[in-house]
Amino acid sequence: MPRSIRILLLALAFASPLTPACAAADRYLTFLTALWPRARAAGISRDTFDAAFAGLSADPKVIALAGTQPEFNQTIHAYIETRLTPGRISQGRLMAERWKPWLDKVEARFGVDRYVVLAIWSLESNYGASPGRSDIIRSLATLACCTGKRPELFRDELIAALKILQEHDIAPRAMTGSWAGALGQVQFMPSSFLKFAVDMNGDGKRNIWSEEPDVLGSIANYLKMHDWAPMRRWGYEVRLPRTFDFTAINAHDGGPIPAWADLGLVRADGQALPADGKAWLFLPAGAKGPAFLISENYWAIKSYNISDSYTLSVGLLADRLRGGGPLKGAWPAQETPLDHAQVAAMQEKLRSLGYPIDTVDGKIGPAVRTALRSWQASVGLTADGYPTPAMLQRLGATP
Repeated sequence: MPRSIRILLLALAFASPLTPACAAADRYLTFLTALWPRARAAGISRDTFDAAFAGLSADPKVIALAGTQPEFNQTIHAYIETRLTPGRISQGRLMAERWKPWLDKVEARFGVDRYVVLAIWSLESNYGASPGRSDIIRSLATLACCTGKRPELFRDELIAALKILQEHDIAPRAMTGSWAGALGQVQFMPSSFLKFAVDMNGDGKRNIWSEEPDVLGSIANYLKMHDWAPMRRWGYEVRLPRTFDFTAINAHDGGPIPAWADLGLVRADGQALPADGKAWLFLPAGAKGPAFLISENYWAIKSYNISDSYTLSVGLLADRLRGGGPLKGAWPAQETPLDHAQVAAMQEKLRSLGYPIDTVDGKIGPAVRTALRSWQASVGLTADGYPTPAMLQRLGATP
């Protein structure tokens, strides 16, 4: 029996069986007992397993945090404002100079825009200043055994974390990150680490905790492996003509950039749009807000974090680090965004009207925007695909 489990058994002997702490400890012990055969089958040695869990118990802070249900009810404009601060921009430009030799190597090896790499680094850990200090093994074990939410997912991530230890990339107690299991300065889940982390500086370890070359290379490799197109930007702020036909969006999304130019779109900074490539029109605040033509690289960034608020923040911060200025277009007066339940109700209503909504998940993706634009056009509204409380009422969708 592993020493850590023997210690835990002694603690259980002196704990009241009626206390929540004892119940969590009992579940934790049962979980570890069942985990070992799975870990062994995955190639984990007994020494690695015992070292990983030595002295650990279920983390009550993780249990408490996992029990919360945060409601992300923030406009995209408000989200961006908190990420594109003068401090982040000035710090990012300093980092671009400080790590220029390594960023040169990263761009040459992976073909990914250095400023996008820096922007992701900023949003994930504030350029390494805030990577999270939770013990990842303890967090993942607690999430897998004691919260009741997606236990199989966290168990598999825990096995992946043990593989990282098995491959000696990091010592057990040095494997830190967020309470939810994301690792180091890049906030990879362990399974993503195994797929995408790289040893950029050649020291034999993929160290995304304290080796910045590995941090930068790993972010770039992730984007490359998610279909980043070299030599293309993530997108461009554009201006629409006053007479723009919003009903044309569905037919042109994902089409060639020259076709958008033929519709009267021009770059907001006055420079020419690329002569090739494909693009989608993104109106994050509807027809009254700033407009963007986004490339396939927008979707590569979005694979890192499915939120449009996050993805657009990365793109705009990258542009500022590159030396660009603020947006030309103005954000409209903020109104209360739809919450998860309202978006789900909208999806249900659109699907009941015959629009192709495959999944009711409370998230606004391309399919939802396409369906919404079609419905808006059918009732004489501006077909910008932007949901508002007033539009929800017009649609007749109530949670």
